Amino acid sequence: MTIPKLAERVGRSRTLIHRLATNPAEGWPAPVFKPGSSRPEYDVAWFDTYWAERQSGIRQGRRTDLDTQGG
Repeated sequence: MTIPKLAERVGRSRTLIHRLATNPAEGWPAPVFKPGSSRPEYDVAWFDTYWAERQSGIRQGRRTDLDTQGG
């Protein structure tokens, strides 16, 4: 599935998904290219798992910079 389709699937911008896909720290697999196309495509099952894990790690509404280390 292409980046615009992945963005549509999760309701986020193409820019965000492209930024995640090109950031080595995110650990995305190498894209697949269909013959005659220059648009990168990614496995939908992999993306769904990746997105679920990414979303579960986001803690919105809580400041983490104020957490104390032991007291």
